[in-house]
Amino acid sequence: MFKLIVEFGPLIVFLMTYKYSDIFLATALMVLSTMICLLISYLIDKRVSALLLVSSVILLILGAVTLMTGDSMYIKIKPTIAYLILSGILYFGIRKNKPLMKNVVGEVISMNHESWMTLSKRFALYLLGMAVLNEFIWRNFSESTWVTFKVFGMFPITLLFVGLQLPFIMKNMDNKPE
Repeated sequence: MFKLIVEFGPLIVFLMTYKYSDIFLATALMVLSTMICLLISYLIDKRVSALLLVSSVILLILGAVTLMTGDSMYIKIKPTIAYLILSGILYFGIRKNKPLMKNVVGEVISMNHESWMTLSKRFALYLLGMAVLNEFIWRNFSESTWVTFKVFGMFPITLLFVGLQLPFIMKNMDNKPE
């Protein structure tokens, strides 16, 4: 439950604030709630996950630029940049023959090297696709539509993608650690 609050709390704050105010106050409160969640996560776990840290740093930078410039474009491109960075990291690992998805879920799932490489490729392409989709939505639809997509579209699409990977994972899982 705690991890869900850390991961989704700032997004919920953003949505609720945007609903009753504007994107700038919503961005400011999301940045503040993200910093609080990072601190709480560190105090409880004595560490912050790499994915959460990367996403939070991008949010803090682009949130600050959004507030300083008064241009909401910067907060709208945050998902694009985060997805591109994460996709790039996975692609870099693939080029080096290091399936970095294993670092993310390898404690829970055990598979052979080739299966980890396949899963890393799939996630790299998925993240690239999500970056393109975010760009399409924010550039072609209203701000309100983009906010709705960010909150209610990205998460279900991610769940669907992960769900579609489950047959592959189940087929290739080992019962023994690598």
